[in-house]
Amino acid sequence: MNSLFYVLNNQHGDEFAPLRCNAQTVTRLVRYFEDLVVEHELPALVIEGRCLDGEAAREADRLTRLSAAARHSYLFCCDTECARRTWDPTPARNLTVLEESLYHNLDAGPFVLVTDSRFCGLLASCELSDVQGASNHGISPGFEMVWTFDPNVVFTAIEYLMARIGAERPEERARLEGLLNACTPQSSSIRMALSFTTKLALLMQRQNELEIAINTVSAAISSTLELDVILQSAVEEVGRALKARRAALVLWEMGTSKPETVSVYEREDHSDRMAIFGEGESAKTPPDSEPEHGTEAAGLIEFPVIYRNTVIGVLGVEDNIPGRHWEDEEMLMVKTVSDQLAVAISHARLFRQVQTQAITDSLTGLYNFRFFKDSLEREIKLADRRGDNLSLMLLDLDHLKRVNDTLGHRAGDTCLCHVAAIMRLTVRETDICARYGGEEFVIILPQCGRDDAVDVAEKLREGIAGNPIQKIGQITASIGVATYPGGARSAEELIEIADRAMYLAKASGRNRVRTLLQRAHIDLAV
Repeated sequence: MNSLFYVLNNQHGDEFAPLRCNAQTVTRLVRYFEDLVVEHELPALVIEGRCLDGEAAREADRLTRLSAAARHSYLFCCDTECARRTWDPTPARNLTVLEESLYHNLDAGPFVLVTDSRFCGLLASCELSDVQGASNHGISPGFEMVWTFDPNVVFTAIEYLMARIGAERPEERARLEGLLNACTPQSSSIRMALSFTTKLALLMQRQNELEIAINTVSAAISSTLELDVILQSAVEEVGRALKARRAALVLWEMGTSKPETVSVYEREDHSDRMAIFGEGESAKTPPDSEPEHGTEAAGLIEFPVIYRNTVIGVLGVEDNIPGRHWEDEEMLMVKTVSDQLAVAISHARLFRQVQTQAITDSLTGLYNFRFFKDSLEREIKLADRRGDNLSLMLLDLDHLKRVNDTLGHRAGDTCLCHVAAIMRLTVRETDICARYGGEEFVIILPQCGRDDAVDVAEKLREGIAGNPIQKIGQITASIGVATYPGGARSAEELIEIADRAMYLAKASGRNRVRTLLQRAHIDLAV
């Protein structure tokens, strides 16, 4: 026996052309036919065919309401051996369930038929065969669908379904014939047909909007490797497309459960900043969990952002409109964006890691010499533009060669890392710490005059000398300070003056801070 979709196309192929769509569209249109019965309280005969998958409570409730409104409902479905089945129909007086072990071999898509004295219509669908392994790449299957209000086509479907019911349960055929006598359409309700057609048009328009939004997100996140731009672009587009009150994207620090960043979109008519996941919470989905599906609550949907089986963040959308229920295509949109973000975030992080490695010293984690030189040129130009001072600090560890010779180069490396850590804790966030080479370090202090720079250098010197290293002991540093403008007319001259001040500190007995008075390019030691 052929499927209903095949029968209709075989006998009425010249009367309509199948429409290509996705699974969400087919599901929504089946629901629209159900809504016609429930909302208009039609004492209609309803015959459906579908897999018992989906959200159990929601699907069971819809069938219960449909059965309560209809004169009688027949449901062709898969049996309990179906791996996709998630719920069981609730027995009802006017509901006949026809479970078929070969249901999926016969029907490759949902169908629904509604007939009443005032209205008749049907929808039949067929899942397309897998095209170039689409299902293996996580792409939702495509469907072909036909729908009509033509009584002649509906009667063709009824004859087919009567034969099918008679083959399954011969005793039901007589009952079905009696129901058909009472449910044969005597007139056509243009209003009901128009209601369905309007819903279909709005659905197609909405799906087109969501597809455009997905394409916009895809284009935005593929056009840059700046992580903050990727996250904010995605969350804003999702929020606008879903007309949501708020959307938020929480990204976890790599390998931790701490939020690295939170990107938020808020509808303009809401100015409060309460976290989307609840006050005091960063997210409902724990970072070490690996949920298979997103979660949905009243007005709230969340989907984890998963990369290589690891949750790296969560994308959430909420709304406070009474009765707001997230439709399947909206859930699919958020899921699709979260999947796209997983790859984009990974690429952006890799790019940032490569960038960081290019400008940092691999041992100490401070900036390297190349970055220091570029930064000094840039900061001098800024100082000229603003009329500010700029100070430079050159630091050399005392007797590091002795540590290397007696305790080994690993101990020397420990000293370098120890000093780098103290440098970070001592200076401002705007200051630039770099490894100059060997046992020498350099610090750029923007908007810092000579006296303030000397104070910072003394604090740093005391911090190094006052924190001995376990199994190595005390280490000290000699520091030279120079300030621009003054005797230096360029970055090279500023480095030279700081270097001469540092050697003056060494010559004075080490573990010292020294600077030079700079007047008309004549240097006087102090």
